[in-house]
Amino acid sequence: MDTSEVLDPIINADEFDELVELLFCHGLHKDFPDLLSRINEICPNLAPEPSSPHRQILFLLAYCQSFQKNGPLPDIRHTMFLSTLHDSVVGLFKTEQKLVELMTKESTYKLVGGLRAVLARSILMSPKYTVKDIERTISSYFPTLPVKPSNYRHWESWAEILKVDLEEKSDALTFASNVNRTSAKYLKDKLDSLPVERKKCHDESIITVWTSIAPKFDEFVRHLRSLLPENFLVKIGESSHPKIRMLSGRISPGADEDEVMAFFDYLSDISIESKFWNSDFVQTKIAECVE
Repeated sequence: MDTSEVLDPIINADEFDELVELLFCHGLHKDFPDLLSRINEICPNLAPEPSSPHRQILFLLAYCQSFQKNGPLPDIRHTMFLSTLHDSVVGLFKTEQKLVELMTKESTYKLVGGLRAVLARSILMSPKYTVKDIERTISSYFPTLPVKPSNYRHWESWAEILKVDLEEKSDALTFASNVNRTSAKYLKDKLDSLPVERKKCHDESIITVWTSIAPKFDEFVRHLRSLLPENFLVKIGESSHPKIRMLSGRISPGADEDEVMAFFDYLSDISIESKFWNSDFVQTKIAECVE
């Protein structure tokens, strides 16, 4: 039967929200900005507690993909951008052990250590930050062995990222400590000539540092993508709601952005119609007719 002959199902709010969540995730995954804009326009109060467990990863993926497309300049000039990127990447490494396994501990260190080096350099160059701010940043980002009370909290952060035990001798910690020592010395040398450093244009040196990090960052994005379903539209047909599964025939998994937007508009119309038919007034009238 042609899908145009199939009657539209009446869907409730939960079913509509599940569909919108899947389309929103699909828009983030496939980088469909117009679709995301349309969803935010029609559903400005999209559930703050997502039903999809993937939304956090998708937001970071979208953020990283936008940076890959448009960067590295001017983004890596800005401390706020670098801080957001660093915190998001570190937060995910701490919660997603599989990501560290895919990257390996050494590659994970090189990416996080590289991001911290670029961020610390950005803080050093910004007149908004004092010498004490810079010193705190260097000591917190680049602790060196041995682990002791004065640096335990900073090593604890690295242990969470690298999935290692601070009580055990680890090649990963030794490697991190050796590179941290080099990074800290470099930044402290720059700090000793801070007024001179802040007068320089640093685009070339920042690009040089980022070029050394970029392959690890690209690897991170690839692994990030591997943690996600290949296509969120397929999940419409896998829903536990029979009425949602009925709607899967109206959208192809390979649909382009315009087609997905048209499908979203169609769902919005169904939702409005469903609210009418499910309203107390209409249900009362139907009950009266049945009697």
